Amino acid sequence: MRARAFSAVAPIWWNTLSQETRALRDLTSFRRACKTDTAGVHDFSPTSYFSFDTEDEDDECLLQWLQPFLGLIRHLQLVVEQSLDLNRKQATGILDTLACRSCRLQGLCIVCLGISPYFYSGQDVLHSIRSICQSRNGIDLQYIDFRQMPFTLDNGTVQMIASSSPNLHTLFINNQAPGPMILKPDTISDVLRTCPKLSALGVCYASLSEKMFWELLKPNRGPFRFLDLFYEGLDVNIPKELWAMVSEKHPQFRVRLEFAPTVPIRKMLVVLKPTIPVAALHFDTPLHMADQVKFIASTYSRTLERLVLYNAPSADLNASLIELAGKCVHLKEVHCYSAVSEAVVEAFILHCPGLKKYTLSAQKFSFDIPPAVVP
Repeated sequence: MRARAFSAVAPIWWNTLSQETRALRDLTSFRRACKTDTAGVHDFSPTSYFSFDTEDEDDECLLQWLQPFLGLIRHLQLVVEQSLDLNRKQATGILDTLACRSCRLQGLCIVCLGISPYFYSGQDVLHSIRSICQSRNGIDLQYIDFRQMPFTLDNGTVQMIASSSPNLHTLFINNQAPGPMILKPDTISDVLRTCPKLSALGVCYASLSEKMFWELLKPNRGPFRFLDLFYEGLDVNIPKELWAMVSEKHPQFRVRLEFAPTVPIRKMLVVLKPTIPVAALHFDTPLHMADQVKFIASTYSRTLERLVLYNAPSADLNASLIELAGKCVHLKEVHCYSAVSEAVVEAFILHCPGLKKYTLSAQKFSFDIPPAVVP
């Protein structure tokens, strides 16, 4: 297991740290610092922002060594190699220890790597999460990110998370878990009611409801800024008027939409209402999307900042992308996983001054090509 600074998940917190703190990225340095400054360990800031990577199968004594310091961690990312039993035990051991002692934990992110074993549904990890929620030791979770934890979160667990963490401001549970379980719309509206400070939420599209939108429209509701949605094809009709009302009440409100590979184009167009303030679109479907790209260009030119597209190369697609570049000038990232013309690359660089990263290849496309970073 390796420990490293919690930079990827908490960039705001990370930017507040000194250069010396940022440089301390591994357990060897961490141990040395603790041994040389035992008296000051309670003020040792790296323990507040840490990610534990459970990839070293040989370090069985690490949890025992870490226990005196776990109570100091405020923002934790667990990276679990789910195919290895020892790694899962290390991860649940850390969570169970945090649940059983007084600690300052405010942020929790769980990332699962590798292939899940047969018939493994993550019940051990979910049990440890519920233990965190049931803890009476002053845990005050404000940031939760389970997007890369592919285990089914049932309604009871999500309600337990919300009721135990009324100060939550970020909750991402759109983890694309396999199986038919979908959170009830009432569960999501209950979460918003229980957590009045919640300003960023990630769920499956099928869990949306009009009731949830009316909750966001209550006069005493604080700013709501971000909704991260994964659409699998199950229809939920949210009137365009409700989207518009929420956008009017919360001017900074933005939406990210990701479509599953099995979603047909006709259903995408039903979901993509003009009144949704779409900031990011992710299409996993390798279909001919030239007409849809034109629709996006004309509909979301004011708000679109990120686009991910899988598509077969064509002259029509090139023309649509050039039109998109000219209209969606606020784009910061564009990733098109097919070959495009040189004119497409030039159009995005010319018309999008805020462009930071892009995947646009004028040659035969390869997934081995890393995204280009705009200097």
